Amino acid sequence: MHDHFASTPERLERVQRERVLPRVHTTLAPLAVEAWRVGEDGEPVSVAHALGLGSDAGRAAPRYEPFAVGSPWGPAWSTTWFRVRGTVPADAPEVVELVLDLGWFPHSVGGHCEAMVVTPAGEVVKALHPRNTWVRLRGPGALPGLVAADGSVDLYVEAAANPLLLGLPPFVVTEHGEVGADEPFDEFVLRRADVCGFDPEVWDLSLDLEVAGGLAAETSPDDPRHWRLLRAVERALDAYDGTDPRTAAAARALLAPELALPARAGAHQVTAVGHAHIDSAWLWPLRETRRKLGRTVSNALAVLDTVPDAVYTMTSAQHFRWLEERFPGLFARVREHAAQGRFVPVGGMWVEADGVLPTGESLVRQMVLGKRYFAETFGHDAQEVWLPDSFGYSGALPQLARRAGFRWFFTQKISWNDTTTFPHHTFWWEGIDGTRVLTHFPPSDTYAAEVTAAELTRSVAGFRDKAIASHSLMAYGYGDGGGGPTREMTARAQRFADLDGAPRVRMRTPTEFFVDAEADLERVTAEDPRLAPSWHGELYLELHRGTLTTQVAMKQRNRRSEGLLRTAEYLSTAATLATGAAYPAEALAEAWQEVLLLQFHDILPGTSISWVHREARESYDRVEALLADLVAKAGAALAGAGAATVASGRLVADPGSAATPVLPAPHGASPTGTATQEADGSVVLADEHLRLRTDPAGQVVSLVDLATGREIAVPGEPIGALHLFRDEPVRWDAWDVDRHALRHPVPLTDVRDLRLLDGPQPGFVVERAFGDSSVRLTTTLRDGRVDVACEVDWQESEHLLKVALPVAVRAPELRCETQYGWVGRPVHPNTAGDDAMFEAAMHRYVHVADTGYGVGVVNDAMSGVDARTTTGGTAVRLSLLRAPRFPDPRADRGQHVFRWSVLPGADLAATVRAAAALTAPVLPDLPVVDPLVALEPVAGTAVVDWVKVADDGSGDVVVRVYEPVGGRATAVLRPGPLLASDARVRETDLLERDLAPDDPMPRGLVLPDPAADPGAAQPAAGARLDLGPFQVLTLRLTPGRPAPVDRRTTQEEVR
Repeated sequence: MHDHFASTPERLERVQRERVLPRVHTTLAPLAVEAWRVGEDGEPVSVAHALGLGSDAGRAAPRYEPFAVGSPWGPAWSTTWFRVRGTVPADAPEVVELVLDLGWFPHSVGGHCEAMVVTPAGEVVKALHPRNTWVRLRGPGALPGLVAADGSVDLYVEAAANPLLLGLPPFVVTEHGEVGADEPFDEFVLRRADVCGFDPEVWDLSLDLEVAGGLAAETSPDDPRHWRLLRAVERALDAYDGTDPRTAAAARALLAPELALPARAGAHQVTAVGHAHIDSAWLWPLRETRRKLGRTVSNALAVLDTVPDAVYTMTSAQHFRWLEERFPGLFARVREHAAQGRFVPVGGMWVEADGVLPTGESLVRQMVLGKRYFAETFGHDAQEVWLPDSFGYSGALPQLARRAGFRWFFTQKISWNDTTTFPHHTFWWEGIDGTRVLTHFPPSDTYAAEVTAAELTRSVAGFRDKAIASHSLMAYGYGDGGGGPTREMTARAQRFADLDGAPRVRMRTPTEFFVDAEADLERVTAEDPRLAPSWHGELYLELHRGTLTTQVAMKQRNRRSEGLLRTAEYLSTAATLATGAAYPAEALAEAWQEVLLLQFHDILPGTSISWVHREARESYDRVEALLADLVAKAGAALAGAGAATVASGRLVADPGSAATPVLPAPHGASPTGTATQEADGSVVLADEHLRLRTDPAGQVVSLVDLATGREIAVPGEPIGALHLFRDEPVRWDAWDVDRHALRHPVPLTDVRDLRLLDGPQPGFVVERAFGDSSVRLTTTLRDGRVDVACEVDWQESEHLLKVALPVAVRAPELRCETQYGWVGRPVHPNTAGDDAMFEAAMHRYVHVADTGYGVGVVNDAMSGVDARTTTGGTAVRLSLLRAPRFPDPRADRGQHVFRWSVLPGADLAATVRAAAALTAPVLPDLPVVDPLVALEPVAGTAVVDWVKVADDGSGDVVVRVYEPVGGRATAVLRPGPLLASDARVRETDLLERDLAPDDPMPRGLVLPDPAADPGAAQPAAGARLDLGPFQVLTLRLTPGRPAPVDRRTTQEEVR
């Protein structure tokens, strides 16, 4: 037959836009509007204050004045409260809605202005955004009492004038990432405020047409289904008359037969889960996230109240706590729905943290605090780690997840790869230690789906595990800035529940999905393990590599705070054991919660607006002051009890013991080497371990390991040379370092000053200038390593600064520290995946080694590194600074200090030890106390990483141990005097709970009798620990009777 349907898709689009959607709402009456713009500093006020039901301290009383529709209301970051009043006409239809237009853009839900509607009594009704502009006043789902008996309506609207920072075109440089920016801003305009009739039949027709037309577009023209759908759409458009909405029923009747055909046998099954990925901060400050939570949750509850089979999920214990504090009424409703299993807390973490940069203990606390909050607040044990938007995922996560009681892992970010395509969607993710966790990537490739035909088709066509699995998950709802699911999304999900040409869609919980997905994977694993999809090691994101360096102060302050937390918890534990004083659990919890919040995946990586990072620096100031005070109090208590002396130094987590005080050499100590400067300006440093020589520009051209006579420097490639790169990303400025940025390094060789270092330590200082910036490098020799302090006055824009550390070691891989171990990264770009890893993450060290010799490089606060083999060895470059212009146009400008050390001849254990020493914070009043616990090595290397008092208030002491170098380790536990020789020990999970007898995770505490109860305690002294590669072990020690303290450890004894 002739093709009569070529124009049907275009006709459908226009009819929907001009004749269907405009008829969903019919204006009945305008609303009278009054407005009050919140003054003073522009910060939001409470709902009670705005409604005159209470008063916020120091805030002016609200004054509502008449406001005309069509007037501007919103300077950037301001808040305006509207009061809208009107009357529902007596002849209004059954369903009536309020419709507002605050001047929205037709995109970027959650990325610009938003609003929340409340009653005069302060009850939250729901929120408004560009794709959700209505409030049901009367009819199914309406909150009782919104329309009075006389037909009157009286509501308040809190409108937030958040500027659109990521618009079209994207990544435009703007100053509006800070409040009070001196830059023009087009205020938002109130375009509409009406009481409207809502036509359910026309609304349903719009969804029917969208589903049928969308499915036709996704169906092959070779399939008869394609043509029958188009014919049904064409007939429906013929039947519908936009001037007479009553014709909608006839049009729907013509579509109904095609929309009633069931899905084909064996159709893929999609679990649709309502969700809103709400960034804790990003293109808005933390204060705005608190309000976004109220808006989004109110919308989600509106969906749950009207769609019986809908399920909504929300992550982040911190978000639930903010909701509880600011919106107690909404929180009470959340608890009701959570008890019914329809509002599901997922993720079990404090926030959706960065998955690469935090230390291992930080990831442990993210899980512990998150899971504990969900259990105590909702009686819910979260089973899935839910991290859809972090910029890569550490290979330590599978082990930590399983040891915290999680079964599953969910993300989608790896679908953003810029080079390779990840081979799986449902698979076993195997961590660096060998632990496996079931992992799922939604094949819709988004965490903010809208349940469209295109997304569902992509979920089937793109699903890479079709041969073995038939289930996938779709998280739907507007996200990033919130918004959540809409009634249109759930209506589409209902239409796709059992529809020919589409996968079967079921709205249900993540747990129900994961149980089915796990059954799929376990079945194929049992049938043929070779077919079971798996991935070993980290999930490296081939994108957003610049987040390892952008806003470097976030990385530095995070690492310092983690070091202070380790020190404060250790010393507070010692003080509690020595004196019986109360452990400062509340203060430490406050510090931890703040640090964990700042590890959110747009704060720690440096990708938020200036406002966010300014407030983060202020938060770190408070945390450091709090922890310094706790350290001082612990020191005073220990000194007062005769258990310690006090001196300046570091408390280092050293392999073999929980903490070893490292004190500086006394002033005036004898020099340990020599320093000379030649006539041409070059410098020679030497001590008993190393001999170093520079060229006249102060660059290290020779470094000899005197123990072996081995030359470490590569001819023609100075060690410690600074390289400057133009850094102009194609997109995602703060996020990305592109390949082209690394093609043309500019060596910085300008010498403003080159002189020997004053004092006994052999060293020299070189000062350089470039662009508008300058740098001072101080290099010294000490204890077999080259120490460098780098002070930078950084005033560049769109440039990247790296330090090159080429060494004459032909290494097969670069070993980069990650949480509780290391990950090997390619130094040869053999494959596309190898080549894509041109900038990668490290923690405190990298290590290169050939068969018989290794070199370690440790740093105090850098996270980005690249490495490639060269003719003479391996070229390693650490990233120091970037200067992106979006979203913070002045990111990283200012004064910075970096420290790194090169360790010739060091193995991994020595490198770990040096890294711990370099990154431990220097404290002016460090208590020098005997180690609380030590490990007597039998074989291999084990580290006591963390010591704290148990969270349950029992007085037990928790010790975290791990194997750091990738081998097996055996050690004997030796409690210190403060724990007493009769202390007892048992192994627990990360939440400090006794292990179940059937716990599948490898145990590290060897039972004295294999038949003994694995949860029973045994004598701690002499207990045997047996660890596999990178294994993490949590020990719980019950202190015995303390031995009397009759002496103080002196500085001389420590030394």
